[in-house]
Amino acid sequence: WLLACGVLCIAVLVFRITILHGIGSFLIKTDASCKADALYVLGGASFDRGTYSGHLLMAGCVPVAYCTGENVPASYKAEGRMVTEADLSRSAAIRAGADPTKVLPFPYGTSTWEEAAGVLYHAKSMGFDTVLVLTTDFHTRRVGKVFSQRFRDSGMAVLVQAAPSSEYDAARWWKSEEGLLMVNNEYVKSLYYAITY
Repeated sequence: WLLACGVLCIAVLVFRITILHGIGSFLIKTDASCKADALYVLGGASFDRGTYSGHLLMAGCVPVAYCTGENVPASYKAEGRMVTEADLSRSAAIRAGADPTKVLPFPYGTSTWEEAAGVLYHAKSMGFDTVLVLTTDFHTRRVGKVFSQRFRDSGMAVLVQAAPSSEYDAARWWKSEEGLLMVNNEYVKSLYYAITY
């Protein structure tokens, strides 16, 4: 057993970069296509997601984007500014060059599960066939599962795209505190969602 443990430790040390890369890569699962009736930009990481949604709009992937999220970041609350994540994402998209009339706030939901329910209701009411959901890279696998579960039997297709993060490098996430926190939190959330829903 001692020899086996020693060999295992050496193998982990030698292949640590490959192992760490695999741990992060497993969380990322996106769709190749970005063509949809509408884009839904999930709340959180408003600069990254909002900016990337502006690029998707300008690239002609979707005709309109809806920014979700009713949470108000703590820093804004401290200043007495009740600005939702939806409003912040919309502002980032407009600053990136998106047409303000094509980026609309949809301040609904405080979690991915709630946002998926809100998006389903809204997309149904609009008569959409395909929706594109935008989140941050390490969230894509869990978001895809949540939306697939919510949209099951709806007759609508859900595509997932990843906004690159400005806080860390997804290929070397273990090199920054933000990347370490993001991957750790995402595995905890994935476990929570698997148990709860």
